[in-house]
Amino acid sequence: MRCAGVVRSERVDALGLTVHHFFPQLCLLSALLAAGPIQAGLAEGEPASARVGTDLEIALRALPPGIRAAASEAPSSLAVEYTVDAALEARIREILARHRVDLAHVIVMDPATGEVFAYVSTDPKTFPATRAYPTASLMKLVTAAAVLRERPSAARQKCRYLGSPYEVDVSQLTAPRSGGHLDSFDDALAISNNQCFARLAVHDVGRAALLDEIERVGLLVPPGIGHPGGRIESVDQKLALGRLGSGLAGSFFSPLAAARLAAALARGELVEPHWIARVRDTTGEIVAVPEVAPPRRIWNPEVADVLRHSLRGVTERGTARRAFRNEQGEPLLGDVTVAGKTGTLSGDEPKGLYHWFIGVAPAEEPRIAIATLVVHDSDVSARRGGAGTNASNIAAETLRALLCDGTGCGADRVAPLYARANARRTESTAELEAQRAARDRARIAAARVEPARLLEDSDMKFPRSLRRQKVEGEVVLVVSVAPSGAVANVRVDASDLPERFGTHVTEVVNGWKFAPATRGGEPIASEVRLRIPIEIR
Repeated sequence: MRCAGVVRSERVDALGLTVHHFFPQLCLLSALLAAGPIQAGLAEGEPASARVGTDLEIALRALPPGIRAAASEAPSSLAVEYTVDAALEARIREILARHRVDLAHVIVMDPATGEVFAYVSTDPKTFPATRAYPTASLMKLVTAAAVLRERPSAARQKCRYLGSPYEVDVSQLTAPRSGGHLDSFDDALAISNNQCFARLAVHDVGRAALLDEIERVGLLVPPGIGHPGGRIESVDQKLALGRLGSGLAGSFFSPLAAARLAAALARGELVEPHWIARVRDTTGEIVAVPEVAPPRRIWNPEVADVLRHSLRGVTERGTARRAFRNEQGEPLLGDVTVAGKTGTLSGDEPKGLYHWFIGVAPAEEPRIAIATLVVHDSDVSARRGGAGTNASNIAAETLRALLCDGTGCGADRVAPLYARANARRTESTAELEAQRAARDRARIAAARVEPARLLEDSDMKFPRSLRRQKVEGEVVLVVSVAPSGAVANVRVDASDLPERFGTHVTEVVNGWKFAPATRGGEPIASEVRLRIPIEIR
């Protein structure tokens, strides 16, 4: 079944607007619940072993193993296979351990379909992936998209600022007439210039358009089962709008929502992140589940192209430059380019400095979307002599593990990952079709009706009074046969002979024995039409 999504309207009083939420990611569960307790996708009459509604609900709610605390696993009689690649997740955990990162989330996703290739959390209890965290400068990507859609001319103007580009107060919402520094739109995005993006939000985009863009990119809705929707704080003053648009304050979303935002850079489409590959029942058969919702367009492809081009500056000359270079200053991924965005902001749950990186690679034709979030506790960082590895470093090394080998780097290095996923989908489709074909054959066999038949030929003897007449014709009878095979009733349907011949034939047939009709091998009541020719000379 196709699922287009669920729309829910909600009044957000702090913002003074009504948000119409679109939930493509809830299609699997909502479709299942709408189908009732019987397994969604199975036709009425299928075997009881396939009717696993309650357990399937549990299975579809299951979080990926890499972010789930063992104690939180829900019991189910179904076996769930996930889309995550075990070898890739092991490599990511090795990278995190080597850099002594205690609190992190790493998500690797197919940007075209939303299939999750890796979803790793270091501490699901202290730092759960199913919580919304400060969006930080990732919000600049949303503001940039709003600029390109609402006022593209602003992206061609220079931004003049005084002092630190990372500080924003009321006075800095107005550009100085002279002096200071000038940044292009691309440079402001590359270095994450808060002053420039605060002004873009206030003067070029505006409150209504920015809030619309936040809703458009799905920031406010749950990105997947078990994950919260994002939230934004009150935007009642220009400074608050500027801080929201630059990412300094006012917005929160989950790592999965960040990965979905990264995936949108590929084609301008919002995908449904999903991690359940297939589900089997206790007999080993695949259980049919509702299809994943198709991608939903949020930007024109041209907007996505411009964003990726601009965001290459982040990894090539901006805030993530060092992470994507080796010790010799050479590109860590060789000729593979990465479009990405960083974000850094203090947070409280858990308390620490939050580092984000989201991006796609290769930037020209993305095959991989990635989101990383690392939190450094200030006390731990002090003991270690610095903040240490940030999210950009983890993302860069994860991409290197995916895109590079001993002979170099290239997009073709992810081919085995996609091949395994494609092979699994093909195998599942073929197996499911074979199961359905077998069930169809069983249903046909169960519905087949074998007609009643006479057990032995019986002579039709006539009394002398009838034998004296010379006749030739036919009596057509309708015989009702009970499930026991006994004749329940006989009536004349047609005859071209005198009535007394029909009466006699009816009396004789009442004593005949039949094998009853059957449906799926079970005896049933039925009717048999008998043609009895009569010739007396």
